Amino acid sequence: MPRVASPRRRVRVRHSHFELSPDPSGGEARCFAWVDHVEALAVRIAVAGGLDEEGARFLGVAVREALMNALTHGRGRVRRVAVSFRVVDGPALVITIRDRGPGFDLKTLADPLRPENLERGSGRGLFYMRRFADELRFAFPAPGGTIAQLLKRLPSYPA
Repeated sequence: MPRVASPRRRVRVRHSHFELSPDPSGGEARCFAWVDHVEALAVRIAVAGGLDEEGARFLGVAVREALMNALTHGRGRVRRVAVSFRVVDGPALVITIRDRGPGFDLKTLADPLRPENLERGSGRGLFYMRRFADELRFAFPAPGGTIAQLLKRLPSYPA
């Protein structure tokens, strides 16, 4: 009997996609305020999706780290960071952060848990992102920049 290929499961977006970007003319203080607002929004969406307060706050930390990395290291010709939120079937919250900087090589990053790195004041952002998101993916598009995608499974999400 011939095998029939199973149809690919299509992921359906259950909530509109939207993007946020900081005001490039706002200066450092406004960029940091923008990061605070985006982190708070991620926490609110996660709580609305049934994540407990602690899990939602930890997701907020992961989002903050991704945003700070994008703002700090992603300074290409144009200082622009875009963030999008999508709730997909599963349900899961997918947060995508894109910058226009030079990108980086994951293999060259120092392990923050090695004894020689424990006293460093930086270098833990990816560690927190991996720890607090269920999935973390990176892409480095040809024109430059970095796309970080954090996925957090949600216990439920209203239809």
